[in-house]
Amino acid sequence: MRRTLSILFLFALFVTANATEPLRPVLPPRTAVDLGALGELRDDVYSADFGWMVEVAPCECFSLYTDLSYRFVSYQWETMMHDQLHESLNLHVNGFNESFIGAKFFPVEYAGVAVSWRFRPGEGSRVERFNRLGVEPMVLYGFSSTLLLGLSLQYYTFIEDANYQPGDELGIKASFVWDVFWNKKARTGWRIAYAYLFRWRIEESENMNMRESYREMDDMYSGFRMRGEIARYFGWFPFPFGIGMAYEMNRGYLFGFETGHRGELFIRTEFP
Repeated sequence: MRRTLSILFLFALFVTANATEPLRPVLPPRTAVDLGALGELRDDVYSADFGWMVEVAPCECFSLYTDLSYRFVSYQWETMMHDQLHESLNLHVNGFNESFIGAKFFPVEYAGVAVSWRFRPGEGSRVERFNRLGVEPMVLYGFSSTLLLGLSLQYYTFIEDANYQPGDELGIKASFVWDVFWNKKARTGWRIAYAYLFRWRIEESENMNMRESYREMDDMYSGFRMRGEIARYFGWFPFPFGIGMAYEMNRGYLFGFETGHRGELFIRTEFP
C-alpha cells in the first residue's frame, strides 16, 4: 500500500497539480513553481489533496502554464445533535482532479489575455466532468511599487459529452498582491494576496437525450469564491523562495461550483 501511494505521489509530481479548480490572483507572465498540501471541507466531506503549478515565461509578454491536483482521500462525516447520529464514511474518491494547461499573452505591460483548456477530471472529482475551454482578458494596475491590482473577465464553454451540453459561463475576478517589508534587491519579505471571483451561468444546460421541449436543465445559477494568502520569502537561494498559507471560502449555487472551505500550506519559487 505504501509503495503504491509513493508511486502515485511521484507520478503526481511529474504531471502537475492543485485541488479542484484553483483560484489565483491576476498576474502577468512569470516563471514560477507552486507546491501545496490542501485540506477541503465541502458539504460534510473532508478531503486531502496535493497541488502543483508550473508557469514558464520565455519573455515578459508570454508564458505557458499547467495546473492540476491529486486527491488522496475523501471522508464524509455526518452528525445529528439531537438523535446522536455520528457517521463516518470513506467515499473512496481518489485520483486526479481538474487539470489545466494554458497560455498568457501580454502585448502591453498591463493588459493581456489568458487562454486555458481544462481536461475532463479523473476519479478525484465528483463534479464538472467535461472538457472546458476558457478565455480570460486581464488588466493590471501598479498602484504603488509594492501593490499590484488586477481585474479579469472570464468566458467558459464546455464540450458536449454523452449528449449533454453544459451552458456557457461568465465570470469576473478582482485581486491584489501586496509586498510588505519588501527588500527589492534581495526580493525577500512578506507577500499578501487576495482574489475574489463571481461567476454565473448565462444559458441553461441541455440534455440532448430528451425531447426538445424537455432538454433545458433549469440550472441558471451563480456563485462566488474568495481566497486570501500570506507568504514569507527568504533569501536562501539565488531566486525568491516563499513559504505560506492560504484560506479559501466558497459559497454558491453554480453547477459544479464547490461550496465550503479550503486551507492550504504551500511553497513557491519565482525566477526573475
